[in-house]
Amino acid sequence: MPFRTRLFFALGNLGRTAFYNFFTGFIVTFVLFTRTLTPSQFSVVSIVMVAGRVFDAVIDPPIGGMIENTRGRYGRFKPWITIGMVFAAIGTVLTFALPLQGWPFVLLMAAGNTVFSLFYSFNDNAYWGMLPTLTTLPEDRAKLTSLTTLCGGTGGALAFMLVPMLTNGKLTLGGSAVIAFPLLAAFMGLFMWGTQLFSLLGVQEPRLPENNSSEEKLGLFALFRVIFRNDQLLWVALSLVLQSLASGLLSSSIAMLYIYLRFGYAGVLVPVATVGYAAGSFVANIFLPRMYKKWGREKVMRVGTGLFIAANLFVLLMHLLIPPAANIALLATFALGQLALGFGYYSAYITLLICMANTVEYNQYKTGKRQEGLLLSVRPFVLQMSSGITNGLVTGVFLLLGLLGITNGIADAENAAAAGTLGMGEKLASIGNLLAGVDFLTVRLLLIALTILPCVFLWTSTAIWRRKYTIDEARYDEIIREIAERDSVTE
Repeated sequence: MPFRTRLFFALGNLGRTAFYNFFTGFIVTFVLFTRTLTPSQFSVVSIVMVAGRVFDAVIDPPIGGMIENTRGRYGRFKPWITIGMVFAAIGTVLTFALPLQGWPFVLLMAAGNTVFSLFYSFNDNAYWGMLPTLTTLPEDRAKLTSLTTLCGGTGGALAFMLVPMLTNGKLTLGGSAVIAFPLLAAFMGLFMWGTQLFSLLGVQEPRLPENNSSEEKLGLFALFRVIFRNDQLLWVALSLVLQSLASGLLSSSIAMLYIYLRFGYAGVLVPVATVGYAAGSFVANIFLPRMYKKWGREKVMRVGTGLFIAANLFVLLMHLLIPPAANIALLATFALGQLALGFGYYSAYITLLICMANTVEYNQYKTGKRQEGLLLSVRPFVLQMSSGITNGLVTGVFLLLGLLGITNGIADAENAAAAGTLGMGEKLASIGNLLAGVDFLTVRLLLIALTILPCVFLWTSTAIWRRKYTIDEARYDEIIREIAERDSVTE
């Protein structure tokens, strides 16, 4: 595969992942820090967000089928990539920009969440559905998947670093999170459009094989039958759900609020504390092709999972043992733990993505049809489902620990700053006093939720994958050979 093709396809994932992480990773933060809600309103907003992710997950297979059935001069994937990126961005900007409170805001969230879910699904299914069509060579596919994930991880890290810095603390755009979030929504939408043009204009979509070009279009129930008959795809999907729950909690509002409670209300502290995660994932993406070649996927998965669990336990132990006054030492141990977390998680995550891509050839081996657009619609299905579950878990933690009163106080101060009735210094002092009043037991319970739950999810994910997924390197090579031999006989 030419490096130019690999690079331009991967660059398309830079802005789209930043955009996705901005919406799904910070929508709860946006709600908590800019809107004053009753427990019932916050619960309904959380239900809306969970329902949106479930809706997104349910529509992914039909969308994958639509992409699979698409025939036209512009190909199967690029039209849907374009439609998805345009309307998802417009809907997101409106969701963050309209100045509503209370129940009208809840209705806005329901509408905005639906628009995002629908159109981002078009984009996501089409983009990842195109990947396995670009190459079937294991080494090329590993490099393409690794570079694409690296760009996505970089985009996600960019969002996770910029958004807290520019919405909380002294560097807040416009002096208030109420003003900053709409500006960032517009920027993230434009950023997605810009980077996706690399994939749209710089990558040649392969032509359909002759035996697939006039293939009969599948109905809705036939689409689901194709997916459920691919047992290997289903096991990878289940593993990816659990794996994504681990990652989702680490980048959720739980992590951000813990940092603010522990170190102070300064958005710049979030990237300082978590930059190690991005660095670890960057290193993993660079070395993983070599690690696969030397160790194989099974050992890479075990090492990555073990490192992830060890790093979480290290952070928990250090933050329980080091005195609360030693802020620099606590911040350093948190950042160091994030470095190992990032390397371990992405080692496991990329392995699962490669395994999911390999189920396309498994499907071709069993049925004679690739159907990558449909099969790989399971990946966004999984990620959206896990995102919804993560939102539910975060809501449960906030309500159980009584944190809504704290975030409502932050929202009141941010809205007063946006209205001009509170200066920057007064706003920060008010929020600082509010956070200082939280008892230390609550902070520790938040830390336990942030470290132990991800370990449980990732360990379970790896255990399922090791027991149920059977397409190792040798088996995949055997499948490719048998497909080639069968095709040569047919010709």
